[in-house]
Amino acid sequence: MKKNNKNNLLNQFGGLFIAIIILAIFFYKNDEKNLINYSKQNYINQDSEKETINGLKEVQIFDQKRKESETQYAQPFEKNIMIKFPSDGAQKGTLQFQTSDKDAVFLVRDKFTNNLQAVIQLPKFSNTEMKVPLGEYIIEYATGDGEWQGLERLWGYSTQFYRSNTQHRVYRNDHENGYTIHGTGIVLNAPNGYTPERINKNEFIHPN
Repeated sequence: MKKNNKNNLLNQFGGLFIAIIILAIFFYKNDEKNLINYSKQNYINQDSEKETINGLKEVQIFDQKRKESETQYAQPFEKNIMIKFPSDGAQKGTLQFQTSDKDAVFLVRDKFTNNLQAVIQLPKFSNTEMKVPLGEYIIEYATGDGEWQGLERLWGYSTQFYRSNTQHRVYRNDHENGYTIHGTGIVLNAPNGYTPERINKNEFIHPN
């Protein structure tokens, strides 16, 4: 009888011990699952926050570098007329240029070859003229509000590029008393002027 009681007690104790182990394993697995889910959610939240912050920082860093570059390359804007016409003694006429409230860089291209023949830097509220061989020309120009950084960078981010829609023809008109050479030109922001065509930087800077 005592032996049976002892066996029953051992069986009960063994069953209780197994139950405790099963419960411990269950709670451990459940806690581990909750911990994994929390870690995943925390990682997702951190990654989302990181992406948002990085997007803002990326713009900030880019803008800071842009401003530093503009300051580094800034230089005075001065009047300058640069030409590439051949010195062949050809008859010439006049091209005139006039700016308004912004500095401008004008380009003169041969209409038939598109070759770049002249570059004119002209400060705001100024006018100038130059002698060019008889022919037809395309006039393009650039303006900007930023710091002038030279012909490589122009006015940086604020630079805008245009092509005149007006016919620019320098020609000779013969008459009985001799001849007259007629010139052409461009006045920026003239009240009755033609609306220019917007172009991009690659179109503006190419040599031909």
